Amino acid sequence: ERGTTWEESIILCPEHIQFVCLSATVSNAGEIAAWIGRTHRPITLVTHTERAVPLALSYFLDGELRLVIDHTGRQVANFARTGGEIRRRGGGSPGGQNAARVEPHPNDIVRALRADGLLPAIYFLFSRRDCERYADLCAGLRLDFVGGGGAGATEESRAEIERVIEAHLGQMSRADRQLDQVQGIARLAWRGIAYHHAGLLPILKQLVEQLFVRGLIGAVFATDTLALGVNMPARAVVVGRMSKWDGQRSRPLIPNEFQQMAGRAGRRGLDEEGHVVVPYSPYIGFDETLAIATGPLHPIRSAFKVRYNTVLNLWDPPRGERVRLLLSRSLAEFQSARRIRDLEDEAAEVAARAAGIPRGCLIGHEGGDELLRAYGRFGKTIDAARTRERLLREEIDQLRGSVASSPWQEPGRQALRNAFRTLVPGSFVHLRGGGWAVWLGRGNGEGVGLFLELDPPGQRPTPDGADEPPGAAGNDGVSAESPALPAPVGRVHEYRQIDYLTPRGAWIELPDALMALQGPVPDAAGVVAPGEVARLRAETAELDLPDLDAWAARHRAEREATIAEKESLLTQELAEARAHESELVAARNEHVCHQCPVRKEHRDFLRQAERADVERVETDERLAREVRAEEERVRGLIRGIANVLHRFDYLERGQSTPKADMLAGVFDNNGLIIVEMLDRGLFDGLRPADLAEVFSWFAFDREFRGANRYQLPEGLLWLREQIDEIQRAVFSSERYNDLFISTGYNGTFFGAVRAWCGGAIMGRLTEAIELSEGDLVLTINKTLDLMRQVRQMLATTMPQHPLRADLAAAERLALRDIVAQSYTFGPLPQSPDTSDAEGLDLAASEEVVAAPEA
Repeated sequence: ERGTTWEESIILCPEHIQFVCLSATVSNAGEIAAWIGRTHRPITLVTHTERAVPLALSYFLDGELRLVIDHTGRQVANFARTGGEIRRRGGGSPGGQNAARVEPHPNDIVRALRADGLLPAIYFLFSRRDCERYADLCAGLRLDFVGGGGAGATEESRAEIERVIEAHLGQMSRADRQLDQVQGIARLAWRGIAYHHAGLLPILKQLVEQLFVRGLIGAVFATDTLALGVNMPARAVVVGRMSKWDGQRSRPLIPNEFQQMAGRAGRRGLDEEGHVVVPYSPYIGFDETLAIATGPLHPIRSAFKVRYNTVLNLWDPPRGERVRLLLSRSLAEFQSARRIRDLEDEAAEVAARAAGIPRGCLIGHEGGDELLRAYGRFGKTIDAARTRERLLREEIDQLRGSVASSPWQEPGRQALRNAFRTLVPGSFVHLRGGGWAVWLGRGNGEGVGLFLELDPPGQRPTPDGADEPPGAAGNDGVSAESPALPAPVGRVHEYRQIDYLTPRGAWIELPDALMALQGPVPDAAGVVAPGEVARLRAETAELDLPDLDAWAARHRAEREATIAEKESLLTQELAEARAHESELVAARNEHVCHQCPVRKEHRDFLRQAERADVERVETDERLAREVRAEEERVRGLIRGIANVLHRFDYLERGQSTPKADMLAGVFDNNGLIIVEMLDRGLFDGLRPADLAEVFSWFAFDREFRGANRYQLPEGLLWLREQIDEIQRAVFSSERYNDLFISTGYNGTFFGAVRAWCGGAIMGRLTEAIELSEGDLVLTINKTLDLMRQVRQMLATTMPQHPLRADLAAAERLALRDIVAQSYTFGPLPQSPDTSDAEGLDLAASEEVVAAPEA
């Protein structure tokens, strides 16, 4: 809620108000300053990264403080593979051969700090119970920690302790002084020991802080709340554990949390250096510990949450544009819109880059960029003309190639392989450029096989009837009248040498001698009986094999006649294309840019500029889309809130109703539920003590699992049922609209405030409910605040409402004794010797100051 409050304050603050923002442990101070500068007015970021008192880091291991990082920031020791043994083994007992060391006890560490003169010290733990328990145990050591346990532990110091204790406890009633917490703190203070946590009574917190800064307390066991916003530096700080429970799981500390605590070490003007101590742990190893202690800080994230009263106070009918403006100006939106800012930066960078590129002719010709573009178009046109030439040449070559092609479908490689698997020796095939041949078999297995050529090329007679149909010209020249011609046997190595397969049945019987051949011979007549070659030729002639040469010749003649006209036209087009190209080249060579000595540089600049212009347009378009999407997201949130307010009659057709004025005056997150209770008369007739009790259910915001011996009367139990019905309706409407504003009352906390308003003392409350005195006082204070909100709202909206008087009476009942004291007491004066201590926040080595520009 604090985050929402200060964000709203900055957003809604008048522009003439100047801000001075001081903080530390902020890694994204630049982002926060940029947000304030955009939301409010220009602001300057000033950073200082040097600590007034340098820090040293020590590791408490085997009963000794071992320096790891000295005050100059130099790592002087490394304990790698030390610690974390249990977690590395997956949990379980730390026993075994590789047993973990014994985890050090806080008493041992405090004793070592005292021996090394490093008190006063703050010992950070993350459990209130641990803080109290270890403070008691440390006090039981019977060591004197007053004034750090040194020579300053004099009677004068003890007298000063008594004066400070009396100054604080003297303001309390006799009954309150008997509270266990009060007695415990006083008893520990006499031993120079204390504890400090959020459950401590406010006056006891102040007592501990006063004793510590005056140097009267040697060791304080505290939760990490002490590291936030309390000016209480120490000589040494112990970060007792490197993990904490975050409400859902135990997780390692983040560097921000560690540095926030470590920053308390080192008192300006008193210590030359501060000391931070981390104890050995069998659960977290040294390497991880060092990474947390020295790691980069996580950025601060917005905790802004819109509330119904803010919406109604800013609502301008009918759509709430002022609410949209508030949401769009929040740090939450600023951080979620990081993509938009990145695009804005990118767009600015692209625009700056584009503006820095030289434009125009580098040697002074007017319209230089357009001249260069025109020159560049010559190159594209010439390339297109050359492509046209190439395509025409390829088309002419394709036409001419069609003349030389076979008129039949030549068999492919796979078809031939399949055919030869079943082909019988003696079958005929046609060899490309070799005529018909008889397949004798594979011989010694190389290539396609051996083939007998009965009419080898160059020796066959010129056939008659070249223009006759296939088969009419004597079987491609094979005839029985050529017995004297040699008949060689050759080897065909590749299937592509075969261009035709005869139909099945074109076969002659071969002599065994031919079938037995293993390789080529110049003439088959030398290996077969006389007359066998003549027989083979005669039988071949009778097969009437097609005359493929004649068929191919006729095909070529027909194709040449067919393509002659088209080839002529293509040849003419090719000539024209070549002439056009020549004209383009000549025109390009005459262009003013052709001989320019800086044409290449100008072209590079022009390309850069064109790319930058395109990139700028694309970036601007992406930016516009992101802005529209973000605006729609914000408008969707406003629509959801408006839907809920319409559902419960705080808005009607976009206009505020009289009921809206009530909710506008209650700024608690549960304001909608409380005002609905008021509107339905659920507070009517309640006695003041019961009224305060009901409001306390909404004031207690911690998880509570302790014992509670109080019981509610029937009337308040019935009232809870009515509230449950209201809450169910509110939660249902919020979830339907993707909202999580209302939290509802705490069902486990009840009875204590009713008893307090009935006159019970604080001691009786802590006996009945398992809560600390500080938690109870804090809850009663929040109850008072919530009742005051409703009472002041009624004063402006319904001055005559009887609940106003009842609320005032309930406030008077609650505001008494220790509660009244915590409500009104202010800080006591600081001791003079601490006036030079670090102010506001000493949590890290980086102090950030953001101040408005002049």
